[in-house]
Amino acid sequence: MTKELPNTDPVEGYKRPIHGIFRFIPDAWVPYAELMRLDRQSGFWAFYWHYLIGFGFALNAHPFSSDVDLKSLFFLTAYLGLWITVFRGITCTWNDNLDQDFDRQVARCRTRPIPRGAVTTLQAHVFTAVQIAAGVCILLPFGSSVMIHASVDGVLLFIYPLLKRCTDFPQVELGFGLSYAVFIASSILGKDPLAPILNSCADFSTCLPQAVESPFATSVGYLYVAGILWCIIFDTVYAHQDYDDDLKAGVKGLAVRLGKQGTKPALSLAATAQVCCLVLAGLYEGLGIPYYTVSCGGAAITLATMIWAVDLSDGKSCAWWFGPGSGYVGATITLGLLSEFWLKRQQY
Repeated sequence: MTKELPNTDPVEGYKRPIHGIFRFIPDAWVPYAELMRLDRQSGFWAFYWHYLIGFGFALNAHPFSSDVDLKSLFFLTAYLGLWITVFRGITCTWNDNLDQDFDRQVARCRTRPIPRGAVTTLQAHVFTAVQIAAGVCILLPFGSSVMIHASVDGVLLFIYPLLKRCTDFPQVELGFGLSYAVFIASSILGKDPLAPILNSCADFSTCLPQAVESPFATSVGYLYVAGILWCIIFDTVYAHQDYDDDLKAGVKGLAVRLGKQGTKPALSLAATAQVCCLVLAGLYEGLGIPYYTVSCGGAAITLATMIWAVDLSDGKSCAWWFGPGSGYVGATITLGLLSEFWLKRQQY
């Protein structure tokens, strides 16, 4: 049995990234940095916005976090940026390892490290394990509740690439994973909506109603669903970049299921439902005008613009609306929540 070795020969269509951290790291590290997607920041924000939204919502939740100042908030968000960089690296490395046979058939993906042979399957699995260890070290200071939530989130995102083989709805499950960040963010601030279940309750039949019937848990539940719907929207747009290649390779997903004609009507319904969930989340938590005006109103406008403006036949258009374009949705929701927090804090 021969040992699998990385391929060091040049690959047609591949260009070594030369921006950011890639200007300084050794060539041998480049494939691993690419596995972490350090050359592509749009995906980072696809993770990060959910944490920022979760933070903003938890800050305003009862009891109001009047003791959190801007310095502490900045530190938390920056520290979570480190966690997200590693966590995204874990999930992307795992995804690329499982999808390597598909990626070799998709023009946009065939120059990724594993399909082009720069990293072997075993090396990628080892690298995944190393990143998991680093992620555990990053989250240790936040306690067991956060670790449990992060583990659940990891499992949800590890399942995602497997679903491309057997269902047309992998974007839904991806939404379960990405949007789960609202529970992690709430737990970091000591407001875990699922605390009655996680705190070693002896009688589960008693703990579950306590969690479900809590107004805060209900509001976070609506926020969670809103995040799932948002993920379905932007990841379906993203998937249209590879629409033709996915059809040939047999990759399943909502882009293939809905087609270029059916995608925009379906995403319009999803966007409407997302805004409704945002409104319901605010109602159950008793949020005010800044939230409804900026977060809910802003999300409605930016989502409508995104769905109207994106050209599903143009890969560059799909990529932009997945990244910067979708970022406007996350920014408006976050801005509304932080405005709500800032105005309330002035009263303390």
